[in-house]
Amino acid sequence: MSSADLRQVALLVALIDAQSLSLAAERLHMTPSAASQSLQRLRDVFGDELVVRQGPRYLPTPLGETVLPSFRDMAALWQHTSAGTAVFDPASSEASLSLVCDAVFAELDLAACYAAIVSAAPRVLLDVRTPDPVPGSFASLRSGAVDVVLTTFTPPGDAEDLHAERFADAEFTHCCLSVAHPRIGAGLTLAQYVAEQHVRAHPIERSGSSLTPIDQALVSLGHSPRRSSIVLSMPHLAAIVATTDRLTTVSRHQGAVLSRYAEGLRLLPLPPEVPRIAAPRYMVWHHRTHHSPAHRWLRDRLREFVYAEAGPGPPPGQA
Repeated sequence: MSSADLRQVALLVALIDAQSLSLAAERLHMTPSAASQSLQRLRDVFGDELVVRQGPRYLPTPLGETVLPSFRDMAALWQHTSAGTAVFDPASSEASLSLVCDAVFAELDLAACYAAIVSAAPRVLLDVRTPDPVPGSFASLRSGAVDVVLTTFTPPGDAEDLHAERFADAEFTHCCLSVAHPRIGAGLTLAQYVAEQHVRAHPIERSGSSLTPIDQALVSLGHSPRRSSIVLSMPHLAAIVATTDRLTTVSRHQGAVLSRYAEGLRLLPLPPEVPRIAAPRYMVWHHRTHHSPAHRWLRDRLREFVYAEAGPGPPPGQA
């Protein structure tokens, strides 16, 4: 296909992803009028509408659904080749990259990871953004505001435009508290655990319930759910737990990470009656960046730091 034909293919893919003709046109540096004409030429070639407007949404026709996966691959290859990024040189690249990292990825020392990335690629711009209030930050991936999301939320199973790689789960096995806690000594009982105030750096609710899995288990055992508040980040969490009598429930490694941020912390195993809950962890990215050398490089760096901080584990997968 000619470059113009590939531009039409890229426009249809952008329209499906952005759900807005004006936004799709902006991504391809086209006017809305030119985008509309380009889309019509593509429809004429295939003899099919390919995508139709239904209320506020653009939906692919049956033929559109059939060709869309191939269109995505063609558009990604064309965009990265035409942009001159088929080969990525970190030392000279001026790429703009962005990521979101949920607090449960305590294994990822984000400051050290950021420093390593900009040391290897000094002209790259790397944004670290706040997670969306909606689960998973998947909307930001689709809008192009974010390139990579590290999250505990499972990507939708029918999201063909998203790629997801699962890392080792974070298993909550310990309680982190101040060494000077006034009521808890060398061990922690279930009665003490339930009676104390709790704090956490990330919501771990799952759909269908306002309670965390641990609190659901406590309620099933006849106890009240924990009184728990949420703070912004792991450094905030460490400082609060070290200077108050609040408890936080963590994995063993997350407890070690908290100890890096603040002195005066200790770890106690959870009472045996409290179930050990495992939180899944994913790296998610959009298909439009799947073949991009710059984005593949970023994902490889994130893998290296997650696995290095977590200790022995499975080898990094392929982006």
